[in-house]
Amino acid sequence: MRIIQSLSFLAIVLILCITLIPTASAHRVHVRELITEVEIKAWYGGGDPMANANVEIYSIRDEQEKLYDEGKTDENGLYYFAPELGTSSYRVVVELTGHKGELEFDLTAGSQPENAELPLYLSVLVGFGFLAGIGGIAAYLSARKMKAQ
Repeated sequence: MRIIQSLSFLAIVLILCITLIPTASAHRVHVRELITEVEIKAWYGGGDPMANANVEIYSIRDEQEKLYDEGKTDENGLYYFAPELGTSSYRVVVELTGHKGELEFDLTAGSQPENAELPLYLSVLVGFGFLAGIGGIAAYLSARKMKAQ
């Protein structure tokens, strides 16, 4: 019985050692990023994509802006372009039938939308919540007034 306990203890220690010891590698590891394509997405306020919209890409280098690329979005409102070597800042202008949107971003920092818009269903839900809140306040004030009389 004592031999079985000793073998069980050794097996548990062996399993723990195998799982807890990190793997070793004699090879050096190199990691780098490679941005080969930038995706631009354009959509209207309700969430519908801006299909076949005109896109202009301006590269910004040393405070100078120049037209780098232009084209049209696909049916999903997407446009792809390869970044210019040595340039990380861009300004994108998307326009279709009087609707125009602009975005300036830096590939090293990412983009932060200034006026992010809620999806339509969330806007409706927020509106109903607002109205329910006003109704609740009105009911509370009415009940308080009736109780005072």
